[in-house]
Amino acid sequence: MTEHDYLALPPDLPVPVDDGAARHLTGRRLPALTLLATSGEHIELAAVGHPTAVVFVYPMTGRPGTALPPGWDAVAGARGCTPESCGFRDLFPEFAAAGVDTIFGLSGQDTDYQREAVARLHLPYALLADPEMALADALGLPTFEVDGRRFYSRLTLIISAGTIDHVFYPVFPPDGHAAEVLEWLQHQAATA
Repeated sequence: MTEHDYLALPPDLPVPVDDGAARHLTGRRLPALTLLATSGEHIELAAVGHPTAVVFVYPMTGRPGTALPPGWDAVAGARGCTPESCGFRDLFPEFAAAGVDTIFGLSGQDTDYQREAVARLHLPYALLADPEMALADALGLPTFEVDGRRFYSRLTLIISAGTIDHVFYPVFPPDGHAAEVLEWLQHQAATA
């Protein structure tokens, strides 16, 4: 599989539906949970968002030459992590201008796997590794299983001073999601 295959979304990609699995998150404090970032730092989630942080949670980035789990494209919301990550990369300066002090991507993949993605995709932000799915368990985040493995369902948290202000869930299409988040932040700033 080529890099291009991971950047393009199949035309028949199933659309995820809002199953209500994230409705309880707005207003919740992030837990005192520390995760390893691809930068080598240990990030305490409860301390992010001064003034605003964006944490986009995704199932897994694909890697050229490595097959995706069987049936991956048939799972609503599974495919599209690479285009989503690149969207946040491409709009990174605009997020800073909108008052976002931090962007993190977060998945259940280990840090070494994520470091490869950061280097290959030239991401200007760190990815957080949560292979134990500790954040999912602490907050009751939606997950799904494929081929006997548990993955995060795609969602994005807007965080201020360690509290979840807004949740985007479900996320579709993933390749346009960063622009959707940026537009929401700009609208919030304009109406504040």
